[in-house]
Amino acid sequence: MIDNWNRVLTNIKIAESGICPNITSTNSDSPPGFPALMVDQIDNPDTAEDLENSENAVDSVIELQAYSNKNLTESRKIINTACDAMRQMGYRRRMGPKQVANAAGNNIFRMVARFSRVIGAGEEIEKFEGG
Repeated sequence: MIDNWNRVLTNIKIAESGICPNITSTNSDSPPGFPALMVDQIDNPDTAEDLENSENAVDSVIELQAYSNKNLTESRKIINTACDAMRQMGYRRRMGPKQVANAAGNNIFRMVARFSRVIGAGEEIEKFEGG
Protein backbone atom coordinates (compact mmCIF):
# COMPACT_ATOMS: atom_id res chain seq x y z
CA MET A 1 0.00 0.00 0.00
CA ILE A 2 1.21 3.48 -0.88
CA ASP A 3 1.17 5.51 2.34
CA ASN A 4 3.29 8.61 3.01
CA TRP A 5 1.43 9.51 6.21
CA ASN A 6 4.49 9.33 8.51
CA ARG A 7 6.55 11.60 6.24
CA VAL A 8 3.76 14.20 6.12
CA LEU A 9 3.45 14.17 9.92
CA THR A 10 7.23 14.40 10.40
CA ASN A 11 7.53 17.29 7.94
CA ILE A 12 4.69 19.18 9.62
CA LYS A 13 6.40 18.75 13.00
CA ILE A 14 9.64 20.16 11.53
CA ALA A 15 7.82 23.11 9.92
CA GLU A 16 5.93 23.90 13.13
CA SER A 17 8.90 23.61 15.52
CA GLY A 18 9.05 26.73 17.65
CA ILE A 19 5.47 27.66 16.69
CA CYS A 20 3.26 24.79 17.85
CA PRO A 21 4.52 22.34 20.52
CA ASN A 22 1.52 19.97 20.43
CA ILE A 23 1.16 18.14 17.13
CA THR A 24 -1.01 15.05 17.12
CA SER A 25 -2.66 12.61 14.78
CA THR A 26 -5.56 12.00 17.17
CA ASN A 27 -8.82 13.82 16.45
CA SER A 28 -10.29 15.54 19.49
CA ASP A 29 -12.63 18.41 20.32
CA SER A 30 -10.07 19.60 22.84
CA PRO A 31 -6.39 18.65 22.49
CA PRO A 32 -4.28 17.73 25.55
CA GLY A 33 -2.33 21.01 25.35
CA PHE A 34 -2.41 24.38 23.59
CA PRO A 35 -1.60 25.55 21.03
CA ALA A 36 -2.10 22.36 19.02
CA LEU A 37 -2.28 21.03 15.48
CA MET A 38 -4.06 17.82 14.51
CA VAL A 39 -2.87 16.18 11.29
CA ASP A 40 -5.18 13.46 9.99
CA GLN A 41 -5.08 11.38 6.81
CA ILE A 42 -8.82 11.23 6.16
CA ASP A 43 -8.62 9.27 2.89
CA ASN A 44 -6.07 7.40 0.77
CA PRO A 45 -8.02 5.66 -2.04
CA ASP A 46 -6.52 3.98 -5.11
CA THR A 47 -6.46 6.24 -8.10
CA ALA A 48 -4.58 3.97 -10.55
CA GLU A 49 -4.12 0.20 -10.81
CA ASP A 50 -2.33 -1.99 -13.35
CA LEU A 51 -3.75 -5.05 -15.14
CA GLU A 52 -2.77 -7.27 -12.18
CA ASN A 53 -4.78 -4.96 -9.87
CA SER A 54 -1.62 -3.66 -8.15
CA GLU A 55 -1.86 -0.20 -6.66
CA ASN A 56 0.03 2.32 -8.82
CA ALA A 57 -1.17 5.59 -7.26
CA VAL A 58 -3.32 6.91 -4.43
CA ASP A 59 -5.12 10.19 -3.78
CA SER A 60 -3.82 11.19 -0.33
CA VAL A 61 -6.23 13.50 1.54
CA ILE A 62 -4.92 15.23 4.68
CA GLU A 63 -6.94 17.38 7.09
CA LEU A 64 -5.30 19.92 9.40
CA GLN A 65 -6.99 21.37 12.48
CA ALA A 66 -5.25 24.14 14.43
CA TYR A 67 -6.33 24.90 18.01
CA SER A 68 -5.62 27.87 20.26
CA ASN A 69 -7.01 28.80 23.65
CA LYS A 70 -5.65 32.38 23.31
CA ASN A 71 -7.03 33.86 20.10
CA LEU A 72 -7.85 33.28 16.46
CA THR A 73 -4.59 34.94 15.37
CA GLU A 74 -2.53 32.18 17.00
CA SER A 75 -4.68 29.50 15.39
CA ARG A 76 -4.29 31.18 11.98
CA LYS A 77 -0.50 31.39 12.34
CA ILE A 78 -0.31 27.65 13.08
CA ILE A 79 -2.53 26.60 10.18
CA ASN A 80 -0.88 28.99 7.72
CA THR A 81 2.56 27.54 8.53
CA ALA A 82 1.19 24.01 8.08
CA CYS A 83 -0.52 25.03 4.81
CA ASP A 84 2.82 26.29 3.47
CA ALA A 85 4.45 22.97 4.44
CA MET A 86 1.72 21.00 2.67
CA ARG A 87 2.30 23.05 -0.50
CA GLN A 88 6.02 22.33 -0.24
CA MET A 89 5.17 18.61 -0.24
CA GLY A 90 3.11 18.97 -3.43
CA TYR A 91 -0.36 18.98 -1.85
CA ARG A 92 -3.14 21.27 -3.12
CA ARG A 93 -5.51 22.92 -0.66
CA ARG A 94 -9.07 21.73 -1.33
CA MET A 95 -10.84 23.44 1.57
CA GLY A 96 -10.10 26.28 3.96
CA PRO A 97 -8.43 27.32 5.99
CA LYS A 98 -11.64 28.31 7.66
CA GLN A 99 -12.73 28.92 11.22
CA VAL A 100 -15.10 26.34 12.68
CA ALA A 101 -16.99 26.27 15.95
CA ASN A 102 -15.44 24.01 18.55
CA ALA A 103 -17.65 21.50 20.37
CA ALA A 104 -15.62 21.85 23.58
CA GLY A 105 -16.55 25.53 23.91
CA ASN A 106 -16.22 29.05 22.55
CA ASN A 107 -12.93 29.67 24.34
CA ILE A 108 -11.10 27.37 21.87
CA PHE A 109 -10.29 28.89 18.48
CA ARG A 110 -10.12 26.32 15.68
CA MET A 111 -9.15 26.50 12.01
CA VAL A 112 -9.51 23.64 9.49
CA ALA A 113 -7.99 23.00 6.04
CA ARG A 114 -7.94 19.97 3.70
CA PHE A 115 -5.35 19.00 1.12
CA SER A 116 -4.97 16.32 -1.52
CA ARG A 117 -2.23 14.97 -3.72
CA VAL A 118 -1.77 12.00 -6.04
CA ILE A 119 1.20 9.89 -4.95
CA GLY A 120 2.58 7.29 -7.34
CA ALA A 121 4.10 3.91 -6.51
CA GLY A 122 7.76 4.32 -5.61
CA GLU A 123 7.38 8.08 -5.12
CA GLU A 124 8.62 9.54 -1.84
CA ILE A 125 7.88 12.92 -0.33
CA GLU A 126 11.18 14.59 0.47
CA LYS A 127 12.01 14.98 4.16
CA PHE A 128 12.34 18.57 5.39
CA GLU A 129 15.68 19.75 6.77
CA GLY A 130 16.02 20.05 10.52
CA GLY A 131 14.41 16.86 11.67
